[in-house]
Amino acid sequence: MKIELLGFPGCPNTPAMRENLRAALEGAGAGLGSTFADVNQESLPESDPRRGWPTPTILVDGHDLFGMPAPSTPAMGCRIYPNGVPDAAEIRTALNGTRTGK
Repeated sequence: MKIELLGFPGCPNTPAMRENLRAALEGAGAGLGSTFADVNQESLPESDPRRGWPTPTILVDGHDLFGMPAPSTPAMGCRIYPNGVPDAAEIRTALNGTRTGK
């Protein structure tokens, strides 16, 4: 499973998502491993489709962990989650669902 955290230095929610993702992967009994690529969208070529995802976004094998459809244009922006940045438990549940195909 390839996990990427998309963000950029000026995004105020990226640090919280990074820490929550790290905690989700390192959580006891998660069985998920502990690695992810921390991708700075500003360093990607403008043609890279990952620039189109709002930040912060977690991609698993190129798909949004929380079900957002793929963007049609590579334009960076901020992502607002309905209940704030997902916590480690929410991320772990979503990752386990991805792994089991749920």
